[in-house]
Amino acid sequence: MNILSSQLRLKSGKNDSHQARDEGYIPSIIYGKDMNNLPIKINRREVEAFIRNHGENSLVVLNIGGVNYTAIIKEVQTHPVTQKIIHMDFQKVSEDQKINVKIPVILNGRNYVEKGGAIMQQQIRDVEIECTAGNIPRKLEYDISSFKPGDVLRVADMEVSEEFLILQDPQSIIVSVSEANKISEAEEEEE
Repeated sequence: MNILSSQLRLKSGKNDSHQARDEGYIPSIIYGKDMNNLPIKINRREVEAFIRNHGENSLVVLNIGGVNYTAIIKEVQTHPVTQKIIHMDFQKVSEDQKINVKIPVILNGRNYVEKGGAIMQQQIRDVEIECTAGNIPRKLEYDISSFKPGDVLRVADMEVSEEFLILQDPQSIIVSVSEANKISEAEEEEE
């Protein structure tokens, strides 16, 4: 399992958060059932490497003063201009605990659909699922390379593992494919 070392923040507030960021840390908090909220700070480089390698939806062990807490990333707040992480929330969980998380929907074969002159509109980029904390999928993938104009992919059409349940409305449209509107030659001549 992935371990991130962190330190307890003795003070909290705006000034303390700015100071932690200036020192190369991300101010964070961990909370959960049967525990008090703990304000912590985590090394920015470790967190960025963890997210890059494992995504935001995997389990992490936070080592806080020699005590390990199994947690998931519940929220990541980023700066609106620089997109750097400015704060994180962690939720303490056990591996067999049922949780709700959002995971990205990745559509493979996009280029084939768009090469044929069709336009693809992806309405849902993330779906909320229920699963055990130890079985969080990193993403949901679906091959749409054979889609033609008029085809629609709904949540109900996704084939998923029995390890998790999609909580979204089954009739929600993930992606639809339509024909590109071309300006007719007659309209071009009029201009």
